[in-house]
Amino acid sequence: MEHTATSTLVREVEVEPRIESLAEWPKIPRLPDGPQVDPRNKRSLGRRIMSEGSVVFILAFGLFLTVAILLDYKYLVFPGDAFSRMANGFYILYSRDPHLAAVGFVWTPLGSFADLVLLLGNHLWPDLSHRDMAGSLVSALSMAGAAYQICAALREWGVSRTPRLVLTACFALNPMILYYSGNGMSEGLYLFTLAASTRYLLRWARQGDLRSLAYAAVMLGLSYLARNEAAGAVMAGAVVVGAIRYWRSDGRRPSRARTAMSDVAIFVAPAFTAIAGWAVASYMITGTFAAQFTSSYGNTSQLRVAHLKALTLSQRALFEAHDIGALGPLLPVVLVAALAVAFSRRDPRVLVPLAVLGGAMGFDMLAYLDNSVFPWFRFYIMTVPLEVLLVGAVVAALQTSGWSPVGEPAGKQTSHPIGRAMLALAGVGLALVVMIPATVTTAAGMFNPNIGKEESSDLGFIFHSHPSAADLASKDFYPYILKLSSYFADLHLPDGDIVVDNFSPCVPEMITTISQPKLFVIPNDRDFQRVLADPITFHTHYILEADPEGGLGSLTATAAEFPSLWTTGGGFTKMAHQIAAGGNCPEFRLFHVLRHSNLVS
Repeated sequence: MEHTATSTLVREVEVEPRIESLAEWPKIPRLPDGPQVDPRNKRSLGRRIMSEGSVVFILAFGLFLTVAILLDYKYLVFPGDAFSRMANGFYILYSRDPHLAAVGFVWTPLGSFADLVLLLGNHLWPDLSHRDMAGSLVSALSMAGAAYQICAALREWGVSRTPRLVLTACFALNPMILYYSGNGMSEGLYLFTLAASTRYLLRWARQGDLRSLAYAAVMLGLSYLARNEAAGAVMAGAVVVGAIRYWRSDGRRPSRARTAMSDVAIFVAPAFTAIAGWAVASYMITGTFAAQFTSSYGNTSQLRVAHLKALTLSQRALFEAHDIGALGPLLPVVLVAALAVAFSRRDPRVLVPLAVLGGAMGFDMLAYLDNSVFPWFRFYIMTVPLEVLLVGAVVAALQTSGWSPVGEPAGKQTSHPIGRAMLALAGVGLALVVMIPATVTTAAGMFNPNIGKEESSDLGFIFHSHPSAADLASKDFYPYILKLSSYFADLHLPDGDIVVDNFSPCVPEMITTISQPKLFVIPNDRDFQRVLADPITFHTHYILEADPEGGLGSLTATAAEFPSLWTTGGGFTKMAHQIAAGGNCPEFRLFHVLRHSNLVS
């Protein structure tokens, strides 16, 4: 009897269902995923280096590094936001008051911390800060990582080698991807983290394994620390994760709902930790939870002084349609085709890129409709990887030999060489038909001042046969910065002798290119407010102020503390030097502090 009972127990354990792959999920047939590699099959180091993914990353990085070198050394193109984010990492190490909180809280910190790692070698290679090579290297590495993740996602989706390499190349060669792969901006890191999150969430949607879900969640949390817009991906992704898990679970509705909520909790936990942790740290140090929106330096304040043309809601919606249309003119067609394929095959994976990449872009779209962000073309750059993955979804469907009825195994890829070649050729043709027009219209949008305002301003002098005055001002930007840095270095003043608000345009570039960055007292220093309120008491003898008449100069702490400083010297200083405006930089005035500011009646 004892033996019989034990045998029955063993049989019961053995027949307990265990979900290992999509084929065992209820209601969803498994789609072909291409050749699978057994992880136990050890490969030599040489074969790993020469694997498809490694080659894609190396070639992409080589291309993007070339772009970075051309921008930084030949054309001297340095977007202000790129230098500012690199400067936030620079202040942690090399400012007058080095400390971790010097990274600032107006912008998210991941890009600055990534630059910080490279800036550790700034003494050996000064161009890491002087030419923002630290930011450019991070951009190149990150964008190459994004290309790798997209290629891997297409492979795991079942797209055969030739079409997926063509799609990956279309992503890497898109003009917006090329430019932002080497200019030090946050787009590279932002795209990499979202592409990685999309890839692992696609894997979870196919296999249902919690490890992939956790990887996707962690990358999404990091993405928020790169850009706030990732909050949109978190919200949309949570809805998709909950819906897929609920649909695939067995049992009664309450049980399925609990299972779905468990996966949603796993998915949002890292992002919630990142959002809450950054907000709490900001509040403890600055007194505000969301400095990017509520501080005097935040988007709201910047928009107030930017004097942008007022647009109605419908005009802003039309502007967004033009921007997205320039990046992906055939995106609506591809979206409809991908959704039709997903519906026919009862495959919810197409919802993943729509939620993660589309959710992040949707955050920017809603923010612009609410007049909360600037109308920058780069805010819609997610259109590029989104279109690539949607085309990949359609190509993967084309490469199956036939449609399977619901509940039956999906069709398999044909084993006939001619058939495989024809399917691959069809996939390549579809990729080229969709992506080549996108490349052309993206380039046109970048050089249209009504669409690519930043890109046209930064690159116009390179590509315009007859550069405008604005193009020439952009060309003169970096030489003007070097002249500014040289002037202050030649004064041979002691450290901490000039107080300046580094929110002023061109000041971050000056501090990171000067040989004596500790010369300046800046808001990132813990004693900035005390020094600014009474410079003489703290042995600071000069105040540098940018023209506060309109523009960002009106938002600085110096303009707020001493409203009459620019015009009259505030009654306690005398203007020592006036620096003319140039190269898209405002006019500066250097004031010599003569007496205690609190003695002025």
